[in-house]
Amino acid sequence: MRKFVLYLILSAFLLSFAISSKAVTFSGVNIPEQMKVDNQTISLNGYGIRYFKLLFIKVKVYLGSLYSDINHINTVNDLINDKGPKVIVMHFLHSVKAKQIRDTFVKDFKNNFKPILGTGVEKDFLNLFTKNVESGDEVKLILRKNGDVCVFYNNIKSGCIKSSPILQKAILMAYFGPHPYSENLKKQMLGLEKAE
Repeated sequence: MRKFVLYLILSAFLLSFAISSKAVTFSGVNIPEQMKVDNQTISLNGYGIRYFKLLFIKVKVYLGSLYSDINHINTVNDLINDKGPKVIVMHFLHSVKAKQIRDTFVKDFKNNFKPILGTGVEKDFLNLFTKNVESGDEVKLILRKNGDVCVFYNNIKSGCIKSSPILQKAILMAYFGPHPYSENLKKQMLGLEKAE
């Protein structure tokens, strides 16, 4: 009887470990299917590669993935209007300078959400990107329920902007607004299209 009970406990432990460690592998990167933010489990919506075109060559810049508490996103408004936590992960496949990251955000804000341009909150957000990234580095943008936006480099906090729903909207619009850098990446991260 004791052996049977130990067997059940061990089986339950291994099953829970297998569930918690589930991940997708794409382009050599392990992408967890779930993530915890503020004691809430959120799920992977989708992922894809952001490319940079250099003459006739497509360079893989990063693998982007989106996590939210929405099971199926049908439209961008579903994501924008959702009050739950969200995480955008950029797993870099190529080295990028901090200035290039900042300039890209400014360009994407300009193309998708102009109200954030020139504001103090935009400046504070851009100031969180001070480090160059190398291939294999990971940058996480965590959008909390309370409106906070936190930036992590390789799981080390770069900083947080407190209670700023306008910044959260600007970030989501930069990735998923009407004029994204890549329509394919937008659809892939939203889970509307499969990454190839």
